[in-house]
Amino acid sequence: MEYNIGSSRNRNPEQCVNEVTARFKNPKLIIFFSPVEGFEEYTTLIHNRFPNSICMGATTIAAFSKDGADKQGMKAMSFESGITCAADVIEDVDKYPIKYVERVKRCADKVKNTKNTICLEFSTGLLCAEESVLSTLNTILLDKKIPVIGGTAGDAGTASETKVSLNGRVCERSTVFAIIHNEHGVAKVFRENIYEPISGNILTATRVDAQTRTVYEYNHQPALQVFARELGVTEDRVTNYFDTNPVGRIVGDEMYITANCAVADNRGITYHARIYENSKVVVLKPSNYRNIVEQTIHRIRGEVARPSFSIMCHCLARTLLFDSEGYLQEYAKTMGNVLGEYIGFSGYGEQTGEQHFNQTMTVAVFE
Repeated sequence: MEYNIGSSRNRNPEQCVNEVTARFKNPKLIIFFSPVEGFEEYTTLIHNRFPNSICMGATTIAAFSKDGADKQGMKAMSFESGITCAADVIEDVDKYPIKYVERVKRCADKVKNTKNTICLEFSTGLLCAEESVLSTLNTILLDKKIPVIGGTAGDAGTASETKVSLNGRVCERSTVFAIIHNEHGVAKVFRENIYEPISGNILTATRVDAQTRTVYEYNHQPALQVFARELGVTEDRVTNYFDTNPVGRIVGDEMYITANCAVADNRGITYHARIYENSKVVVLKPSNYRNIVEQTIHRIRGEVARPSFSIMCHCLARTLLFDSEGYLQEYAKTMGNVLGEYIGFSGYGEQTGEQHFNQTMTVAVFE
């Protein structure tokens, strides 16, 4: 398997692309991440340089590699050999993404081998569409046992504009995806959660609007009232805890983090992922993330003995937390010790399997 990582903080788009792709040869697949500023130019320049390669990108607040996290310029990875892949775009994700399900089937049929295969996807953010996209992808991929992993594109934390691209085209209101088969080893997906329940109380969402991601009642009481009680604060202070205390949605034996968004009408709360009626949730607090990172490293090493390369999706909120506590660069470099060569980005949500969630790290590790 042959692959290359390129990185540049050069503010000139053409020079940046030249530096990033200097070691690229004839890639089957290129994945790149950059801030919103310059993204369109990078998309065009890389495609023009490698017109026969699949090239997939997303905007981010910070791009990751084993050398650290960068908030400017670009990071990219080229896959020269050792993979079989096919890619396409799902459009109109906030309206009817299922219209494009045949594109998913064509890509899966083209790759053929479903063992040690993943579907990597990047979605335009701020559209509340991730759950519909996952439903579209899994209409085809679930039966084929191809796991989905991906993330929602990010920006500088302004929640104003995010972008994704495929093969030289910036795709609006879209999800770009690539089905990737590892020809020479395993491909495994991991998820890391750095939060724990604030109490033993399990709440039931009893009145919701899933489409707008709003919960109006927990346990038949106003959501804002219940959330304030769990935190031990008055309702007027609840928003001060929105960033530090998400909720965890319980699905079987798993818990998926759902980030708070805003106070809604009638003392409801809107979220950055759907909570469905009768969902069980718990209010969370930060745990000892350094210990959890060590546990993640141990788990990955136990399941993938010889990692070659990895692709990470990291939440914007985690990036801001780690950065504020002086841990971001250490984290990026520490993960390089277990992921092999890797590339990652930070955005507004993460996805694995059939679930969309927030404030989490997911990573696909290839042997």
